[in-house]
Amino acid sequence: MTPLSKIDNLYFKREDLNPTGSAKDRALPFQIQNLLNNGFKSAVISSTGNAAISATYYCQKENIPLTIFVSPKININKLSLIKGNIIKSLKPISDAIKFSKANHAYLLRQSTDPSAQVGYAEIAKEILIQLPQITSLFIPVGSGTTLLGIAKVLPNNVKIFAAQPASNPTISSVFDQDYTPETQTITDALSVKYLPLKTEVINAIKSRYSFGIVVKNTDAIKYLDFVKQFETSPESALTLAAYHQIKNKPEVGDYPVILLTGTKR
Repeated sequence: MTPLSKIDNLYFKREDLNPTGSAKDRALPFQIQNLLNNGFKSAVISSTGNAAISATYYCQKENIPLTIFVSPKININKLSLIKGNIIKSLKPISDAIKFSKANHAYLLRQSTDPSAQVGYAEIAKEILIQLPQITSLFIPVGSGTTLLGIAKVLPNNVKIFAAQPASNPTISSVFDQDYTPETQTITDALSVKYLPLKTEVINAIKSRYSFGIVVKNTDAIKYLDFVKQFETSPESALTLAAYHQIKNKPEVGDYPVILLTGTKR
């Protein structure tokens, strides 16, 4: 169980304290178990970093050969923690899918693997033990898989807010059109553009009368100093900025939680 830290009247769920330093550790053990249950002998993944780091750890534990497709622009600190057959590609997602089909390798793509959501649901179960009175949860959203897994467990009265950068607000822009598109962002993990779960994620947010929040890069930067105390990734600053944009709205309630999804790399 990862800790729930409280500062003033705000709670922080410390997914950065998972074994490999990110929330991806929630999904990967379930995916690897599904791989083994279905008789696969190898795995393949495309990743901006954290998912591949987690996959490296759990595949090594089970002696599963792993192939990793990454962008040439990957964070070099994250790249140094990835082990396996690393292939740089301009189209890492599509190349990983092709590799999976050609080599009968298990595709560790969380947005198309239902077992990943089962893993993320564990976060919600823990929060309900640690803070049963939770009123809202702020989540940095890429593919939306983490949000969906959590939403399947949290009671419907708990609001779930999706935080995304103005450079890639694939979900949040559905709810917030009053923003200026940007090309710069302090994050490197919220860049996915094709979302197989997009409609499901949007419906999950709407069903709780919640919404997505688009965060300007300059606003996210304001909170970098604050999150230094946790030594977490820039996504934490972006999510905290999203909270501050709407903190006075009644939907937020008295017990808001910020999901800290990864450590600083």
